[in-house]
Amino acid sequence: MGDAWMNDPRRADAEEAREAVADALLDAAGAFVSGTALSEKTGLSRTAIWKHVQALVDQDFVIESTPRLGHRLKAVPDKALPVLVRRHLDSGTELGRRGIWHDEVDSTNTLASEWARRGAPNGFLVAAGRQRGGRGRRGRVWFSPPEGLWFSLVLTRPLPLRRAPELTLLASVAVRRAIARVAEAAPDIKWPNDLLMKGRKVCGVLAEIRAEGELVEHAVVGIGINANIRHDAFPEELRDRATSILAMTGRQMPLALLCAEVCNQFDPLYRGLAETGEGFARVMDEWSDACVTLGQWVRVETPRGVVEGRALAVDESGALHMDGADGQRIVLHTGEVLFSH
Repeated sequence: MGDAWMNDPRRADAEEAREAVADALLDAAGAFVSGTALSEKTGLSRTAIWKHVQALVDQDFVIESTPRLGHRLKAVPDKALPVLVRRHLDSGTELGRRGIWHDEVDSTNTLASEWARRGAPNGFLVAAGRQRGGRGRRGRVWFSPPEGLWFSLVLTRPLPLRRAPELTLLASVAVRRAIARVAEAAPDIKWPNDLLMKGRKVCGVLAEIRAEGELVEHAVVGIGINANIRHDAFPEELRDRATSILAMTGRQMPLALLCAEVCNQFDPLYRGLAETGEGFARVMDEWSDACVTLGQWVRVETPRGVVEGRALAVDESGALHMDGADGQRIVLHTGEVLFSH
């Protein structure tokens, strides 16, 4: 689906109609649904239904169709399609409730930012099978093959600008909880935005904001999870630094379920930050217990250069407190840990 979808109401209507057909087939739980029944349930003509069934097949849904019995869904693709993600959302979860899927994009964060500027609702999900130019911190390219989970969430609740750094920390906790629940293996956290398994990066979180004065107008939180990538599929230069859930646990991750579980875990944390001001402080102990940076001697690259010292703690804003090599106390609000021991 191309970017023109955003400017073409007909494309939006077609997407909603296709999801309505998919929902009807999913509700049938493998039973045949006649064309007449699908037409009554969706309000579409039988000709339109046939067209949307073929479009679903193009998205790798396995659908059996016969003139006498109608259509039945035999298998769904292992993709974070919004229509599949919604099936796993808790009833009170707003994040991920609406969204769009692309087989390939430059960056889900870039596209989600465009959606935000055009008035996308809170929690709007932008997911993709592959990113050509997925971004990490400091503009680095993120290796994003189809076996991973790549998505961004548009966040539009009013938020004081000074609280914006907490979004990354809250998202990291949410992803850790989600992976622990789905994969039954909890990753470690590296300040400020990476998740590791056995010292290798398995997930990154990138929050980008647009502010008006002292208020966040909208934020986009991008999450990249190395879910089902084989170890030998990583570029050679990344193999000692990156890994996947599959490589570490032997478990194949259902991508729609994993995406939904991140939304389920992140939703109450974000809601608390925006509505009651109960943000990172709420999960600071949990975050600290999972953080492998704390207590270590670290070198941290910051916008002002590299600093070195022992990482002591994070405060309620998520800033890292260190004892510097010269004995001075250092407080860092952003940076990248280059080395720790």
